[in-house]
Amino acid sequence: MWVTKSYNDKFQQEYKIERKLHEIKGERHTLELFNSKAFGEIALLDEGMLLQNLLYVQSEFLAHILACSHKSPKRVLIEGSFNLEIAFEFLRYESLCVDFLQFDLKVLESLVSFLPHYKEVMESPHFTLIPQQSKEFLAQNAQESKASYDIIVLLDSKQSPQNYQSLLNEDGILMIKSPQILLETLEVKQLLESLESFRVKMPCFAPLSLLQDCYIFASKVYHPTADIQLQRADMLEGLSYYNANLHLSAFVLPQFVKTTLVGAARN
Repeated sequence: MWVTKSYNDKFQQEYKIERKLHEIKGERHTLELFNSKAFGEIALLDEGMLLQNLLYVQSEFLAHILACSHKSPKRVLIEGSFNLEIAFEFLRYESLCVDFLQFDLKVLESLVSFLPHYKEVMESPHFTLIPQQSKEFLAQNAQESKASYDIIVLLDSKQSPQNYQSLLNEDGILMIKSPQILLETLEVKQLLESLESFRVKMPCFAPLSLLQDCYIFASKVYHPTADIQLQRADMLEGLSYYNANLHLSAFVLPQFVKTTLVGAARN
């Protein structure tokens, strides 16, 4: 038996499974859990796929590239994900507080045994679960009219990045999920062009990631390679994926991609 992750109508990947464990329908999302010899369990969601044995790849990549690019981050917002392991990695930094925006609690709670640090994250005094839909959260913050986040991780591709720019502090960093860099280079260019207010706009990807997820690093001040906090990156312990050299390599692109993105990317 195989389960398929589709990127678009041109590209998909198949993963071998043993059996389907169960299916959970939430308010808006559907979660399917499968058993796999290679990956432990596979969680198939609207937002994509999570591989239990490789959760550390996305989690360490996103958290530490961002936390090690900002000089002094204090507050993080994660939107559009069920992967609490991203929050766990951010919480390695004592100075960071993490807000996790997710209203579909039925699906999130169904991942309690799938996510290895679920309980630890939920019980952290520096973690806040915000059970709201994105539009409600944005409307509430628009009324308060104050920027409050140093880092925003936006993984819901249906949400407009522009809606979250006002929540960033003056030196804030926004990381958003992007189309596949090699296969949809023109779509990546269009997304970069839409991020007009950022001084730095750079596509990146997690090297050696099976899921082929790609992102855009957008910053008002910091450059992810020129401003990498090497002392902080080198002091991290107990990681399985991230290191300073991987951080730097994540922004290295093929020549044809660099050529196509000239004028849209800013580095």
